[in-house]
Parts: sequence; C-alpha cells; structure tokens
Amino acid sequence: MWTATPTYSLKLILNSALWLTAAGIVVRGCGAVREISFAAAFGVSRETDLFLLAATYAGFLPAVLAGAVGTALVSQLGRLRRGSTFPRGDAVVSLAWGVLFAGLFATVATYVLAPLVLPVFFGLKGADLENAVKFSRILAPLGLTMVVSASMDAVLNSAKQFFVAGVTSAATPVAMIGAIVIFGDRWGVDAAASGMIAGGVVEVAILTLTILRQKDVLFGSPVPHAEALNLGAFWRGVSFLALSAAIAAVSPLIDQVFLARLEVGAITTYSYASKVNSLLIGLFGTAFGVAIYPYLTDLAAQRDLRALGHLSWRIVALIVPVTLFASTLVLLFSQEIVQTLFARGNFTEKDVLLVAHIQRVFAFQLVFYVCGLVAMRVLNALGTTDLVLWISCLGIVLNTLFDWLLYERMGAAGIALSSVLTSIGSLGLALALIRAASRRHPV
Repeated sequence: MWTATPTYSLKLILNSALWLTAAGIVVRGCGAVREISFAAAFGVSRETDLFLLAATYAGFLPAVLAGAVGTALVSQLGRLRRGSTFPRGDAVVSLAWGVLFAGLFATVATYVLAPLVLPVFFGLKGADLENAVKFSRILAPLGLTMVVSASMDAVLNSAKQFFVAGVTSAATPVAMIGAIVIFGDRWGVDAAASGMIAGGVVEVAILTLTILRQKDVLFGSPVPHAEALNLGAFWRGVSFLALSAAIAAVSPLIDQVFLARLEVGAITTYSYASKVNSLLIGLFGTAFGVAIYPYLTDLAAQRDLRALGHLSWRIVALIVPVTLFASTLVLLFSQEIVQTLFARGNFTEKDVLLVAHIQRVFAFQLVFYVCGLVAMRVLNALGTTDLVLWISCLGIVLNTLFDWLLYERMGAAGIALSSVLTSIGSLGLALALIRAASRRHPV
C-alpha cells in the first residue's frame, strides 16, 4: 500500500545528524590525537608499515561482517517495529547467538590465516612476515568486538537513538592513546595494537549496558510466529551484503599492495595523508548516512518512493556545498594542517611535505565519496542488494586499474588519485542504478 504523505521530519533528521556530527567530532578528535601520539612515538619506519599492514588485514573480515550485519539488521528491525519497540522472542535470541558466532568466526579466521594471507597479498617474508603475523594475531579479537558492536549499534540506530552508538567509538582511540603514552617506550608499536583491542572491549561493554538499561523500552511484547524475524532470510541477506562489502573492502588491500612496492615509509605517509579526509567523511557522510538510513527503510517499507527520493535529494543539497567548502580549505592549507597535526617527535619536515602533497589529492574525493554514501543507503533501503554488488565490482576494477596506471608515475599520490577517480565512477553508476531501481519498484 502506497502512502500519500511523507512520514519523516527533515528537522528531526537534521537534528539527529547534528548530534551524530557532534559525536563524530569527539570520535575523530580522539582519532586525531591518537595519530599524533602514534606519529610522535614511532615516526615513520618499517615497523609502523608492518603494523598498518597487519591492521588492514585484521580489520578486513570483521569490517565486512560488521557492516553486513548492521545494514541487514536495521532493515529487518524497521519492518518488524511496532510503534517505538521491537519484538521479543526466540528468534531474537537466536539472532544474538548467530551474531556472536559470526564474530568468533572472524576472530579465529583472522588468527589462523595470517601466515598464509600476509605473504600472498603483501609479499612479506622472513622477519617482516613474523612481525606482521604477530601484530595480526594481537588484533584478531577485533573480529568479535567489531561484529558485536555493529549489531548493537544497529539496534540503537533503528530505534533512532543515534548518539550513544556514535560516541562509543571514541573508546578505541582513547584506549590506544593511553596504551601508547603509558607503554609505548617499553612495548613499542605493540602498545598501539594492545590498546586497539582494549578499546574494542570497552565499546562492547558500554553498548551492552546501554541496551540492557533500556530493554523494556526497546523491546515490546513477543510477536506471533508468523510475524517473527525470518532468520534464514536475514542471514541470506547478510551473506549477500557481506559479499558486496568484501569486494568493496578489497580496494584498501589493493592500495596496500601497490604501496608496498614503493619506497620505505610510503604506506605510513599515505595513511597519515588520508586521516583528514577520513575525518571529514566521518563528520559529514557517515553522520548523514546513519541518520537518514532508518527513515529511508521506513519509507521503503511503506513503498513511498516519492518521499524517499525527495528526502534523499534534500540531504544531498545540504551536503554538497558543505563538503566543497571543506575540501577547498584542505586543498589550500594542506601543509599547515599536516604541520599542526603531525610535525613533532620523529616526524620530520620531509615527512610533512610528502604527507601534505598526498593530502591535497585526497581533498578532491570528499564530495563524490559522501554523495556516494547517500546513494548506497538509498539502494540498500530499496532492497536492491544485487545493484550494490555491481557498484562494488566496478569500484574494485576501477581502483585496480588506476592504481596500476598511476603508482609508478606518481607514487603514493597516484594511489590517492586512484581513490578519487574510483569514487567518481562509482557515484555515476549508483545514480544510474537508482533511477532503474525506482522504475522497477523492488520494495
């Protein structure tokens, strides 16, 4: 049945986005301090390169599963919600056990496969391989903490309680800062890895306490069996979304493969250069994407495509000028930003110039990437996961092609330019597919 009037409030969505932006500022601010602490304590070295490679590997499978579980859960809960509460019942308990199992699977797989995957993807051997495996195994519990956190974030976000889920992510950078400051001199880079795990545990604990304290508010009466959560359909959706996310998540791995072929320190300088861009994406793209998604799923469930399209374009109209302004500031003041954030301790003036150059290239990505995030939310809300898979496939092809064409000519800056061009191509395809999906009314 098609609704005649919009069932969303743009003012409420903007208010939620502002709260998420505030939470994002806290989280990203903590992340910036973490990067400053990391740079001052360890500088740029082969060991930092190996830690970042290990972090990329150890976060791959957890990120894929966490994103798929979170996206599918928001959509399912939106369909089951009765008023302001979600159903109780055995299906929900079974789902919780399934999420726990998925997290444990990610942890075990990350730990066991490290010696096999790292040399294949990154060409590591000897002492470098041993150190990378050591870091990867320290970080393996991220599989459990990331998947469980994502599922609890989804429950709170679907209930439109965004702030706690958003700000809790600050626990990981704060724990890393503490570990670097307290144990950095004695443990070296191992301190950063251990702090990462401690932060994940704290995140899970905070979210668990939040949900338990509100269980009577969040979860209502049990629903009849016919209306219960279809676990089979849910996990099939998770599997499909995980495949799409896995293909998309290969892009950073491919970037790392090409960066590993460049001079020593290229991986670390590229990582530092991406931090401001990631900060801006988190503040604008992620905040609006998280805030808008529950409303998009509500409109899709009501089959109100007119309101869904209207809401999406109004959000884009707000995002584009803001992101263009932010990108311009980064482009003009890149060296000053890097100097302020990182130029201390073992971080040299040469490092400042290299990172600032790469950061200027990243500045062109922001507007296209953020609009792409909104477009992907629209496609997910419409239930067109097959189209999301096509976008992921195009992204990986474009990213690999541009990395190969540019890395020898431009170094790490070429890898950054590859990311910009990939975002442009992916956004173009997403817009075309949204038009096609709207015509076939998949919801």
